[in-house]
Amino acid sequence: MAKSAKKDDRKKVALDLDVYETLKNFSRHKGLKLRHLIAAMTEIALTNDSITPQIVDLAMNKSREEPEMSNQNLPV
Repeated sequence: MAKSAKKDDRKKVALDLDVYETLKNFSRHKGLKLRHLIAAMTEIALTNDSITPQIVDLAMNKSREEPEMSNQNLPV
C-alpha cells in the first residue's frame, strides 16, 4: 500500500464505537497511529492467504448478526 502524504488522500470510514475504541486503545498502547495500524492490518489481510478466509468468514457472520434496516424508516 502506498503512503498517504497529504490529508486529501484519506477517507473517513464508519466503525462501530466498540471496534473504534478497541483499535484506538490498542494503537495507543503500542505507540502507533490508528491509520497506520489499520493500513498494516489491511496489508496483512490482503497478502496472507491463510488468514484471508478467516477474515471473510468472520465478516460474513457479523453481517448476518447485524439487524437489517427496515423500509419503514425510509422517507417517502
